[in-house]
Amino acid sequence: MKLKKILSFLVLGIALIALAACGKKSTEDIMKNDLQSSYTGNANLRAYENFFNSGGDTLSFNKKDHSISNSAGEIMYFKTVSKKDLPSSTSGVLNSLEEELKETENFTIVISSKKEQLDTSDAYYQIALSDGGKKIRIIELRRNHFAEGGFYDFSGKAE
Repeated sequence: MKLKKILSFLVLGIALIALAACGKKSTEDIMKNDLQSSYTGNANLRAYENFFNSGGDTLSFNKKDHSISNSAGEIMYFKTVSKKDLPSSTSGVLNSLEEELKETENFTIVISSKKEQLDTSDAYYQIALSDGGKKIRIIELRRNHFAEGGFYDFSGKAE
């Protein structure tokens, strides 16, 4: 009888671990399967990097080259960054967004106008996808570069 109970708990534990592992998509899977090639939307404020502008814009993602282009034809390169590799101030901002990001597939990127400068850039953004990638939100993780404390927060829909 004891062996049966132990085996039951063991099977239940393995099942829970398997479900937890299957429930969270990897960043690579999100980019490959959910991130669409183009989103049109709006942001009230521009980002510190002038690439992300206020107002309406169409942002196009080239997943192969890891680049983003805007409506003006400007290009920025990006790479994904794990939470453990973020500076503490950026990680703190990301923690404050936890509730807002709860129902999304999301990941952090760093951007630069030059591919070779991605490792030294401090321009971090959170990409949050919902509705199977049909909707996007891009949130600047740098704070207080505007006197009023604003930040870039783009919301868009896939083209």
